[in-house]
Amino acid sequence: MVRDKEETKARILAAVGKLLAESGFQQLGINAIAREAGVDKVLIYRYFENLPTLLQTFGKEGNYWLTVEELVGDEATIEAEALEKWMSLLLVRFLRDLQQRSITQEILRWELLEGNELTQELAQVRDRMATDSLKFLNQKCAFPPDKDIPAISAVLIAGIVYLVLRTKISPTFLGIDFSSPSGWQRIEAAILSLVEATVQNDEL
Repeated sequence: MVRDKEETKARILAAVGKLLAESGFQQLGINAIAREAGVDKVLIYRYFENLPTLLQTFGKEGNYWLTVEELVGDEATIEAEALEKWMSLLLVRFLRDLQQRSITQEILRWELLEGNELTQELAQVRDRMATDSLKFLNQKCAFPPDKDIPAISAVLIAGIVYLVLRTKISPTFLGIDFSSPSGWQRIEAAILSLVEATVQNDEL
């Protein structure tokens, strides 16, 4: 019985992701999700209460966004001590992960066009995960007092997201060819350079 419940919940969450990727937030509703998942809408209310709560759950459990644990992976395999090394590592891993999440990319594109209460639910999930990542970093390496690490991170993450989303429309940007691995290798190298140039503690 428990297994059936979990399978049904997984089908509902998968339906949310599929519908969001295909038609955005305006067409998203309990009836549409129930049809896509092949379940009675009563089960959606039973398991998730309402649409905002369902979206929050999708953001956390629906393979929409990676967790801090997934981002870090096995710490024992990481040779990083300084803050800039940890930041560079996590940013590059975030870039590579987002490149593999095609449904997430489509949802982010729709979100830019359809700002509403539902888009805010997923944005809050992402913000919490980003905040958790910063807390992890601060625990590993104290932030230098003369550097605004959250703001620096925000600029770099926003740039990563933009480039990943943009390549669906155009394979080049500023002469960089993103249709080949070498283009993305240049971006990863740039991330390393930018982090090292802006994050290193001047007092060291």
